Amino acid sequence: MVVAVPEVREMVAAARRFVDGEIHFSALVGPIALCEWWSRMNGEHSAVHFLAKRWELLVDRTWNEYGQHPNPLTVEELRQELIRDIEILHSEPRGN
Repeated sequence: MVVAVPEVREMVAAARRFVDGEIHFSALVGPIALCEWWSRMNGEHSAVHFLAKRWELLVDRTWNEYGQHPNPLTVEELRQELIRDIEILHSEPRGN
């Protein structure tokens, strides 16, 4: 998948940095929120919006600051979920 939109590109780049251990998962909050907002405001492909919302929930379940999630994720579980999603992004066939 070629990611040409800066907001999507930044979100995926931040996820890769987290997966590689370069940043804390809390650093994903900004890029994810911006991508979600951008996809909602621009009416872009629903898959972009879905991915941003999914990652937002995964990070929130990991942070679980107020104990709002009865089944929080560990940092390693978050890492594995993001790895899976990033692999899917790069395995999709390109359009004609």
